[in-house]
This record gives sequence, C-alpha cells and structure tokens, in this order.
Amino acid sequence: MSQGVTITLVLPLKPEAVDGFCSGMAEAIKETAKRPGFGSIRVVREGAKVALIETWESEAAYDAYIAWRTESGSMDTLAQALAGPPEKTVWPTLVASI
Repeated sequence: MSQGVTITLVLPLKPEAVDGFCSGMAEAIKETAKRPGFGSIRVVREGAKVALIETWESEAAYDAYIAWRTESGSMDTLAQALAGPPEKTVWPTLVASI
C-alpha cells in the first residue's frame, strides 16, 4: 500500500485579501475532501501567508484536483488574492509519523 504524498502550498496573499480568503477556507476544504485520492488537509496562517498542508493518494490525484479547481474558476479567484507566486512542494517520502 502506498503512503501517498504530502503537498505543501504556500500562498503569499495581499494583506487586504487575507481575512476574506481565510474565512472561506472551511467551506472550500469540505469540497476538497470529496475529491478522489484526497487524504487530509490543514490550513495554517502566518501574517499574510497561508500554507495548505495536504496528503493525497498520489501527485496525479492532486493534479486532477487542481485541474478541477481551475475548471471551476476557483484558481482565477485565488490569483486575484495573491501578492506573489505560490510555492508548491511535493514531499514523496514519509520519514516518520505518529
């Protein structure tokens, strides 16, 4: 059985967009949880940066999810809130977990 992948996505937001973005995350992640291959998600914030820490069955499952978000127009909305480019990192190897 595969351990899947962990994906972190750090979003540098415009200061004026932070509160609105964060207030919508609880509903947005409910939709995320319904997607094929989804494992878990945590959303954390430090100042105007928000990080999504996600686990997926595979990077392909995550990419399919992002394609769905793009087709739905969610990525256009996100782009308007960004102060700079998002930083995505794929962590394919789990070293330890409790």
